[in-house]
Amino acid sequence: MSSIIETITAGGKLLETVEILYKDDNGRVVTTNTEPYEIRGGLYICWCSLRKRLVEIPIPKIVDAILTGNSFEPRFDAKFE
Repeated sequence: MSSIIETITAGGKLLETVEILYKDDNGRVVTTNTEPYEIRGGLYICWCSLRKRLVEIPIPKIVDAILTGNSFEPRFDAKFE
């Protein structure tokens, strides 16, 4: 789990999109590219390219996180130090 948080944090600091695989409410694994903005209270707060909106994804539902190498222009202030 810590490598997922480290990857998301690195993406937030570098302003680099992160591809995540997560389990939806039906237990299916979904893949989406995200713009990382914050990790707070066990939630990953990001812009989801699949939903085209800001979402909160519970960290325990994330199966994997991969830096894409693609930068993004922030829509909001990223809160990673």
